[in-house]
Amino acid sequence: MTFHRPGLNRNGRTKRALGVQAALEWAFRIEKAQLELPPPKDVPEEGFGFGLEYVLLQRAALGCKVDGGQHKMGSYTHPDAEVIAAILAGMPDSLGGVRMAIRVAELPRLDARCRAALRPGGNATKPAWC
Repeated sequence: MTFHRPGLNRNGRTKRALGVQAALEWAFRIEKAQLELPPPKDVPEEGFGFGLEYVLLQRAALGCKVDGGQHKMGSYTHPDAEVIAAILAGMPDSLGGVRMAIRVAELPRLDARCRAALRPGGNATKPAWC
């Protein structure tokens, strides 16, 4: 682990170094970054099902109203968090590939009690919903 002196960036804010775990927790828990995984190789690229426009028109005909999303108000995710997610999505197969990338992205989102129970040698009781 290397230690860096705090410095100032262009906006006058203090830059600080984060460890890997802290950076992953910030990107996926705080910023709600999403993995942009490559499409599966064995699936043709042609679409199937209904288009978004059709779904929206059907919801409008039924009187349904979209509630605004499930994660954050607005769609802004910090660019650094998107970079972290993109790097993780490109994990090579020799390091676990897509399955490992999904697992690494899910772990920071877990509740602290779940993380303690899943930690090797952890003696915490795992909640039923974990």
